[in-house]
Amino acid sequence: MTLRTFLTIVAVLAIPHGIAFVFAPDLLATVYGLDHSPAVALMSRLFGGALLAWGGIIWSCRNFRDDAAVRAVLICTGIPEVIGLITVVMATMSGTLNTLGWVAALIYLFGAAGCGYFVMAQPRLSPV
Repeated sequence: MTLRTFLTIVAVLAIPHGIAFVFAPDLLATVYGLDHSPAVALMSRLFGGALLAWGGIIWSCRNFRDDAAVRAVLICTGIPEVIGLITVVMATMSGTLNTLGWVAALIYLFGAAGCGYFVMAQPRLSPV
């Protein structure tokens, strides 16, 4: 897989999820087995906004020509991907999230593994 393809997949995963968390937080709470509450809706919308911003950054990064900039984006993406993976696995195992939490865990695993691979295994990172 090329870096450009990886970044495209990650952005395409982030942006629709961000839109869903912003505009349908109660629906997503139900899908993931969470209780409906104003606090959950608030946090979901904030998370959705962050996903939209991050998806836009990742989408833009596909056209960066500076290896240092791409490396910075991958490192700053990979760290929260690992944190998200650990958090979602713990929440799913404890029953806070239903079995759909494993899908979220796979998404985080894909992002973390891809970021780690491209940062450590690729001497040149510019996807263009």
